[in-house]
Amino acid sequence: MKHAILPLIFLGLAAGEAAAQQIIPPLKKEFLDSAWHVLPSAAGARYRRETEYRDSTAGVVRDYYLSGQLQSREEFEHVRKRRYDGVSEYFYESGQLKRHAEYAHGQRNGEFKSYFPDGRLEGRAVYTQDKVDGELTFYYPSGQLKRREQYAAGKRTTGECFATDGQLIPFFEFEIMPRYPEGDGGLGTIIMAISRNFRYPKDALRARVQGRVLVAFNVTDKGAVADVKIVEPLFPSVDAEAIRAVQQLRRFTPGQQDGQPVKVAFTAPITLRIQ
Repeated sequence: MKHAILPLIFLGLAAGEAAAQQIIPPLKKEFLDSAWHVLPSAAGARYRRETEYRDSTAGVVRDYYLSGQLQSREEFEHVRKRRYDGVSEYFYESGQLKRHAEYAHGQRNGEFKSYFPDGRLEGRAVYTQDKVDGELTFYYPSGQLKRREQYAAGKRTTGECFATDGQLIPFFEFEIMPRYPEGDGGLGTIIMAISRNFRYPKDALRARVQGRVLVAFNVTDKGAVADVKIVEPLFPSVDAEAIRAVQQLRRFTPGQQDGQPVKVAFTAPITLRIQ
């Protein structure tokens, strides 16, 4: 029996999804720890989550601090696949708005703003179909301009960075994705590495299991793989093996935002086919 593990990236809606029955799930309530793992009860929780569906797939997810203050509110076209559509906002525990972003069908489309805890503007940009289109600016807490870039349909035309005293400094990219220590270090290389680590479970082969499992994980600000979970399950042993394959990834060069290392989320598909 021949089988293959296909590291394919799929875009768009599956035909079956469009025909999904319009059964609206009930309001879902969960507790999460500091790493956003779902807990069986409120014990040890850092956040509380409410998922409210508008139809069988779309809805609004609200996260709360245990104080009751809203931590985030995000609108989704597809909640389970975390495909954004509408407004996404995050808040400091004081209630002050931290970040505002607008999406259309999974792409940033509209205004993005971020704020310091005291309410002063930290940064602003406008997106069209997931591409910056116009001016992008970021500021120091003092109000001094930190970064100014001009874009046209996602392509930067000019860029400047400034020190706290307003003097020009060498330009550096605002966002840098984590890099895997193989090939070009990009998403395709990462998926290939996961596929190499994956071993087709024997019971899945006997059951002739085929299809796709979708696994999500974070790359921490130290470059480590963390918070591995299944987003779209396929078969119990396949799901477990997908988690193990991701956990076997080597350490990344961390991603950066505005010169600082940050945690970055990834979603990777693994497609299994028996030939």
